[in-house]
Amino acid sequence: MNRFIIAAIFLAASSAFAQTSQTAVSSQTVNESVLVDSLRNKTFQDNSDITDAKLKADGGSLSRYSLKFNLSYTGPTLADMSEKDQPNPDGSIGSFQTAIGGSMGLRYRINSKSTVGLSTGLKAIHPFHGMERFDVSNPSLTYDYSTRVWDMQMKNSPGFVLRTVPEFKNVGQYGMLLDNHSIVYDLGASAFAVGVDMAVGYFMYEREYIKKDGKAARYSFEFNPNVKYNFSDKLSVVTSSNISLWNPRGRSDQYALLNKSVNQRLGLGWAINRDTYLNPYFTFYPQHLAWSGVTMNVNTIFSVF
Repeated sequence: MNRFIIAAIFLAASSAFAQTSQTAVSSQTVNESVLVDSLRNKTFQDNSDITDAKLKADGGSLSRYSLKFNLSYTGPTLADMSEKDQPNPDGSIGSFQTAIGGSMGLRYRINSKSTVGLSTGLKAIHPFHGMERFDVSNPSLTYDYSTRVWDMQMKNSPGFVLRTVPEFKNVGQYGMLLDNHSIVYDLGASAFAVGVDMAVGYFMYEREYIKKDGKAARYSFEFNPNVKYNFSDKLSVVTSSNISLWNPRGRSDQYALLNKSVNQRLGLGWAINRDTYLNPYFTFYPQHLAWSGVTMNVNTIFSVF
């Protein structure tokens, strides 16, 4: 009888242990499945609110994880194709060299409308004159949200940029808070669309202003209205104006706004596919019309994965 009781207890314990082991294995399998599913490069549905080719490409790949590139060539003036630098009529702080550059970064898609990106700047300065310098610089963190309000397609991109290049470090600037907005409105059933790109930047400094900092700014505002004619869903001609206002650190009045010279762009927009947009264009200054003020440039947006 005692042996029977002991055997029964042993069998019950074995059964319980087996059940526990099976549950643990099952739980582990479920956890591994959840982990694998979370790491899988899921593809989201396209955002039906956005039909503009440039906004689609700028929104990035539909995959959860991707690499996004925004690269450009800022070229010489048409008056002198051997010129090393672009015009800087206002003597502004910044980079005005001929260069191949832009940004590349990792992008995480939250849903069909929003993404988070961590990127860094790339710049080969004077690439056809011995390449003076190659910068991997100005890392940034941004959040993108694309939607439609009434009939306006909209994209909003707040973020932070850490300054690392000499042109900005020399004036004490270490960072910038930014907020970029793009709006596109299709004019009825016509092939025309109007839009505006706006950018607000607040610059962060590690020291007080000194005279040699020149035209360093506290903050700036850019307003770029544009008109587009769409030959098709993939090809368009675009013209835009760049209107820029800035508050100089050298003045005590924190609300004083100065104008920069207005420049105009005229170019083509070509959507090679959903995630790739090519934009060759000319830039010129309407108030100083001369071949020495006209530059040739190319910008491209594309995503990988």
